[in-house]
Amino acid sequence: MKKLFLLLLIFTPQALAIYDLAAINITPTEDKISFCFEYDTQADNLYIATVTKEAEILFVEPTPEGDVVLTQWSNNDVPIFSNNPKPICLNPFAKSDIQPLQLYAGIGNSLEDVIAQNRFIKFFDGFPELPKPEKAWTVMVYMVGAELEQARHHWASKDILEMLQGTTSHLVLTTGGSTRNGWTTVKRSLIENGQQYVIEDLGEKSMAAPQTLSDFVSWSKSNFPAQHYALILWNYGGSLNQLHQAYQTIRQQIEKPLDIIVYDGSLMASIEVAEITATLANAMAASAELEPAHGIDYAYLLNNIDASPPDNGLDFARVVKTGYIQQTKNQGTFDTSQITYSLFDLTKLASFSDKFEQFAIEFKELLKQKTFLNYETLCRVLNRTPSYPQIENALLRTDNQAIRLDLYNLLQTVEPYSTELLNHLDQIIVDYETNDKLQPQAGRLSIDINITNTAHLDVLPKAYRELNEGLVYYDERKQLDGFTPTGSIVCFRGIICGCGQWLELQADDILGIEAYFGQNTDNIVDIYLIDKSFYQYQELNEDLNLGVNGHKACQYQLCVDEEQCENITLTEQNNQLVADVLLNDSPALLSFCQTAGEVWTVCRVVPQIEGIWGRDDVLSPGDSIIPHTLHLKNDELEERQGQALIVDDLASLTLKQHCDPEKGAVSVAYYSLNQERQFERLCHCGSCICQEGDNAPGCQEVGFKSGVILKR
Repeated sequence: MKKLFLLLLIFTPQALAIYDLAAINITPTEDKISFCFEYDTQADNLYIATVTKEAEILFVEPTPEGDVVLTQWSNNDVPIFSNNPKPICLNPFAKSDIQPLQLYAGIGNSLEDVIAQNRFIKFFDGFPELPKPEKAWTVMVYMVGAELEQARHHWASKDILEMLQGTTSHLVLTTGGSTRNGWTTVKRSLIENGQQYVIEDLGEKSMAAPQTLSDFVSWSKSNFPAQHYALILWNYGGSLNQLHQAYQTIRQQIEKPLDIIVYDGSLMASIEVAEITATLANAMAASAELEPAHGIDYAYLLNNIDASPPDNGLDFARVVKTGYIQQTKNQGTFDTSQITYSLFDLTKLASFSDKFEQFAIEFKELLKQKTFLNYETLCRVLNRTPSYPQIENALLRTDNQAIRLDLYNLLQTVEPYSTELLNHLDQIIVDYETNDKLQPQAGRLSIDINITNTAHLDVLPKAYRELNEGLVYYDERKQLDGFTPTGSIVCFRGIICGCGQWLELQADDILGIEAYFGQNTDNIVDIYLIDKSFYQYQELNEDLNLGVNGHKACQYQLCVDEEQCENITLTEQNNQLVADVLLNDSPALLSFCQTAGEVWTVCRVVPQIEGIWGRDDVLSPGDSIIPHTLHLKNDELEERQGQALIVDDLASLTLKQHCDPEKGAVSVAYYSLNQERQFERLCHCGSCICQEGDNAPGCQEVGFKSGVILKR
């Protein structure tokens, strides 16, 4: 047993190490180093062992006085370091005393359990000598743990485990920015040959501060020279202004630009981020959408750049993208999340920026005139342009305004600059992939149209302020728009229609229509399902009949088991149903996917922390979900909160559907350029469905009992 354990310590890869079970806080100072441990899960036994140069195994055992003793291993008596969830530390050791030792930590019910499940890690193996000799690549990863590390899943540590699978490149990390033990201070580490070495602890610093980032890059280049440099920002939460300041400082300190900057975070493939990044790097890789929590695949990236070192940043980016897309497929997020990834040649950005400035100046001058035609055209363009994150469209409040639009799609509708600007973008965006089959061009690059928070315009080229000022003129014109389209309730072909009615509208007056499905309760319609893309403006050559599917007028409930259920309002989005909820008292969106057995289960969780969308996440036992529902009374919407549901068994968390045809209710909300919604009930007394042999004219001609008629 003893020899077997020693062999496992030496030769077993650490892919199933304990970072997701316990936090290990390694704190080096100038001449000493200390180690602290804290469980993140229900505590098993924690074992600490050291292997000496003579291959002797000694177990570390605490004494009642707070010291530790080293105990030789006896097969019948294995000392337990701790079985207490409270933090426990090894007192500071002199670096000279501990340098020759290797330290291991393992968690399990017994030592046999630790070995069987490979739940151990070598957390100390001496101190590396610096600086290191030159290599082909130095990869610098700046990891802001934040809520992604402090939550139960420890996504940052999971990525470190990927990195520990081995690399021959220089791989250096700065970690911090989270409340998890070991992440409250800023640490600099080296990962080499499958081992993480914590080299420095800088104490409590802001990871968003420009100097923290710029000092890291300077330290990395001084100690880890290479022919090529890549900077990866993991979940960076600073502003564009802070990023610009850091990049300016770094650029002044280095002879040539970095080969590439990779953003392992959400919503970073924007033209504004590209402009800032171009001041420091020749290439960029990022997603315009929310990333799944697993992020990019570091094991794939590092293994491939070791096997075939890239010649430049774009080739490095291609490896990042290939690994990212494949990992989303392997983990199932390619089918459940909105996946996009783009690679940018930033050396081509200047030519686009020059032409974009001409466009932005003319754009502002046109909107400054506040003519109806320009206002109408822009309203229609903005309404049909995809926005990010796409799932945000499922928020129940109707005043939600997208601030990130798809630049590629937006420019397709802009004349006379569309062709030239798109050609420039095609030279910048050298590679791109998405899982969006409906809009395969969407997701390459976004643009910020927010007119409220504009501090970032100070560090961007002139074009972006010109564009923003044009949008301000557009918003002022929109505020003056008091037009309300009017519709008439009619019967299809003018024949008596009973409960199922049709709404007749002038097509040119309508920017969009949403469909609402639910059940009648007295004079209130309980809304359970919304189709926000029921209709978007299009040029019509003839009248358009839009039938509403009454089969959707059902009740939906979110259930954590057979007995505990709450009503819930859902929004259709592609092949998913999305719910606006409170998750552990914070806003979140839950997506439901239908299984082969036609059961709706949670397939995506998108939390919002302090107004900022996080990465896609997963639910865990113990999570609290408070569903929201909408209710239509007197043509006004009312939002209500349900009771909290506590997740126990994830497999039991499902949607239940109950359809009572006699209570079925269908309504629509229609709006013009100012997006002020008007509600109309189309079916309010049941019988919203065409039955076999139904003589209603709508059923006879178009297969629907109620709907909307748009008159050309």
